[in-house]
Amino acid sequence: MYSEFLSACLAAIFILPQLVLADSEPMFNQTQPLSFDIQTSLKFPYTIIQDETSVLTFNYSYLEPNNTGNDAELIHLRSGWRIKASVDNHKIAEVWGPAEVFVDPIYPYGSIDFEVSGKLPGRVTLLICAIANASTGNSGKILDFCPGGDVTLYKLFVERRERPIDIAFNVVVVLLVVLTNVGMGAKIDFEVVKSELRRPIAPAIGLCCQFIIMPMISFAVASSISLDPGIALGFLALGCAPGGSASNAYTHLLDGNVSLSVTMTLISTIAALGLLPMWLFTLGKVVYDEGNVTIPFQNIFFSLLGIIIPVTVGLLLQRKCPKAAKMCVNAVKYIVFIFIVFVLTVGVYANIYIFSLLNGQVLLAAALLPYLGFLLGGLVACVLRQGKVNIITIAVETGIQNTGIPIVLLRLSLMGPDKDTSIVAPVASALFTPIPLVIGILYVQGKIFLEKRRKKREAREGKESIDNPEPV
Repeated sequence: MYSEFLSACLAAIFILPQLVLADSEPMFNQTQPLSFDIQTSLKFPYTIIQDETSVLTFNYSYLEPNNTGNDAELIHLRSGWRIKASVDNHKIAEVWGPAEVFVDPIYPYGSIDFEVSGKLPGRVTLLICAIANASTGNSGKILDFCPGGDVTLYKLFVERRERPIDIAFNVVVVLLVVLTNVGMGAKIDFEVVKSELRRPIAPAIGLCCQFIIMPMISFAVASSISLDPGIALGFLALGCAPGGSASNAYTHLLDGNVSLSVTMTLISTIAALGLLPMWLFTLGKVVYDEGNVTIPFQNIFFSLLGIIIPVTVGLLLQRKCPKAAKMCVNAVKYIVFIFIVFVLTVGVYANIYIFSLLNGQVLLAAALLPYLGFLLGGLVACVLRQGKVNIITIAVETGIQNTGIPIVLLRLSLMGPDKDTSIVAPVASALFTPIPLVIGILYVQGKIFLEKRRKKREAREGKESIDNPEPV
């Protein structure tokens, strides 16, 4: 009896306090774990310069749970915390120095510096992660960038610092484009244009293909393929650009209707003054929405006006000063030659970064835009019962764009990294555009050459038969 009473007392002394404590508030190490707050005084999107390193400072603080224990428990829970930094596109920028820093468990707040270096113009996202214990697999390696932690995203712009050679390149390109457009306007024969406009079906088809089909193709390409917003806007601007003067030469070599080609080039160049800004204002806002930047339509309009005016000057020279117009026409071929040499030398050196941005997606878009233009332009002309020469002409005029216009237009109008990335599209497309045309020219000119040889052979054989008649 006495032993049973003693056992009950011992149970009351040792077990009851534990039951009371179990029903009370939990101890500190059973509460919600610590969390982190990361702040910065920097304004984002933050701009860094290509080939330069910027130091980005972030402030952190521990968010303590409601029930705090003693200092030893707090320090124990804080130990092992670290802050990691990375970027989502290592081709555009890179985090140098320590990209993963262990924070001091003694103090509840502090600051950390990360060094970010710009490598190529464009947009990139900086990823900041605070994590207590890294999740590991059997190999002991971290499974992903931020296992079990929260990632904070910061937008970065990488821009090129403008150099004297860049300014010189822009000035010379604008000057050469202006002179080329003056020559293009001076060589247009109004009588030829009038004769084509008397039969407006083919020019109307060409205009619709140029400013309906091509913008839709470029919009579909820019929207369906994952591209940098600046590059995507470059493709859209290229698809909305008028036809280039090179289409006249290609049409001639492909045995098309040169008169129709010249007429379509003139009409599309004039129409671009209103239609190009219209498409950029509508479709451009969709394509460029990810950039979180307003398209400078006023700059684009005045830049485009500065390109259209030289064509008008050339037309007036032809009407008022035929001799000066003839000199301009004769100078065009030399200007084009200088332009090509200048772009392939100084242009390549000044814009060598473009080739680093030519990934598979950009090259795919650059090939699809002109090739679908050739295909759909010819198909529409065929469905609308145009002749063979008109089908060839409309197809060529639809697929060939005046690459100089979007290059000058966007380079002078956009700000930030987009003024550099937007010209990637017209440059890349210019690499692919001539390929099917050259193949077609080799076929057509080869066929013409063989036909001439056949006729000469038949004529020679006929002459020999007359000179040497067979005996009766």
